[in-house]
Amino acid sequence: MSVNIEAILKKELEQIIFHLLLKKYKDQGDEKLRMNSTMLSWMIYGASIDWKENSNKSPEDYFEDASLSIRQLLKNEIV
Repeated sequence: MSVNIEAILKKELEQIIFHLLLKKYKDQGDEKLRMNSTMLSWMIYGASIDWKENSNKSPEDYFEDASLSIRQLLKNEIV
């Protein structure tokens, strides 16, 4: 995929996530929300590329598994 298209997709996804986080976490600073939205958008984009290139699962199943995996990782429960 073109680097330009990749950058545009990541930035658009970041903006969507940022605005959703801003609505939910009004008391948090913009910098923290923007940082989190950037990390989430890159993770989602990367996971979509991995799904496309390496998975036979449906998009829904793949992202459900990926979401569970990242939650387990953050809780130090990866086995």
